[in-house]
Amino acid sequence: MGQKFEDWEWCIADDCSTNIEVIQRLEELEKSDPRIRVIYRSTNGGITQASNDALGIASGNYVALLDHDDSLALEALEIVNNVIVLSPGSDYIYSDEDKINEDGVHFDEFRKPDWAPERLLGQNYCCHLSVFRHSLVKQVGGFHTDFEGSQDYDLILRVSELSTYIHHIPEVLYHWRVVQGSAAGEQFAKPYAIEAARKAVEE
Repeated sequence: MGQKFEDWEWCIADDCSTNIEVIQRLEELEKSDPRIRVIYRSTNGGITQASNDALGIASGNYVALLDHDDSLALEALEIVNNVIVLSPGSDYIYSDEDKINEDGVHFDEFRKPDWAPERLLGQNYCCHLSVFRHSLVKQVGGFHTDFEGSQDYDLILRVSELSTYIHHIPEVLYHWRVVQGSAAGEQFAKPYAIEAARKAVEE
C-alpha cells in the first residue's frame, strides 16, 4: 500500500483460515481500499489452489507474485511498470532480491544474471520478484497442483517456453523474509519442495 506506483490491485486468497484475526484483518483491508480484493476459500487447498483462486480474481494485464510474509521495495511496481511501458512485448519480468530477518535487517543480496535458461534448469534463480503477462499464465493453465512447494518454479519454466521477451531488472525489488522453518533460512526446510522442483524440470 506504500508503493509509489498506484495503479495496482492486490488479490489475496484466504485458504480457509481458522484464525478469526486473519479474517478480520482481511475484511478491514478490503473495506479500506477498493484495489484490495480478497477471495475466501471454503476448504484448505494449499498454495497452488489458493494461488489459482487469487489469479482468478485478477483483472490486470500483468500479475506479480508476492508471498504472504515478504515485502516489496517501495519503488518495485513503478520500476516494473516502466519496463512494461518501454518494452510492451515483455512476457516475463524478474528482479534481483535480498532477504530480511525478523528484526528488519536486510542481507544476502542476490544479484542475478540476465536470462539464462540453462541455469534455470538447475536453480530457480529468477524466483522473486516474478511478474508474468496474465494471458500467458492463463494459456499455460496457471499453477499446477502436482508441484506444491515449487509451483512458482514450474510456472516460470512453462511460461518461459512460450515467452518472446524476458526482462531482468538488475535491482533489488523483493525482500524474502527469513523466519524459523522457512525455505528462505534453510534450503532443506521443505524437502517436498525440492522433489517438486526436480519433477518440474523433468516435465
